[in-house]
Amino acid sequence: MTTTTVLSFTFEEVGKRVKSALNDFREQDLQLLELCVDERAATHRIACYLQNYFPDWHVDCEYNRKGRNQKTLEGELVIPDIIIHRREKENLLCIEAKKDGISLKDDRNKLCGFTKTDGEFGYQFGLLIILSLDKPFDINLEWYKNGRQLHDYADSR
Repeated sequence: MTTTTVLSFTFEEVGKRVKSALNDFREQDLQLLELCVDERAATHRIACYLQNYFPDWHVDCEYNRKGRNQKTLEGELVIPDIIIHRREKENLLCIEAKKDGISLKDDRNKLCGFTKTDGEFGYQFGLLIILSLDKPFDINLEWYKNGRQLHDYADSR
């Protein structure tokens, strides 16, 4: 099964929706960062807010499938933290999230692989969300497209 990428949104549209969802997360669930909860608790809540801004898409956490098979990248099993997609049809955004201070190398490599235009998955965009656990609990963003980081679009919210 091949998943196709259709240019559904511009980078600006996706970025605006993601930032709105992250603002909602900060307003409603900042306590999760204050309590230093596991990353999965935070990504679940972020996914809930993302669903509000991508209502016609599936927003799934820990989605480990490509069709009926497990997702693999360079021979390794991979499980993205959050994806926005149309199951078995179209991949829009792959998100990895990490608490500040944890190595980001593997997540960056995954996002490059997930967004390669000639790769197996063809996500239109990738996003690394870095959650600061120190006040003011910043959320830093690294964007990916076409298998590489978009250095001009690093952002902090």
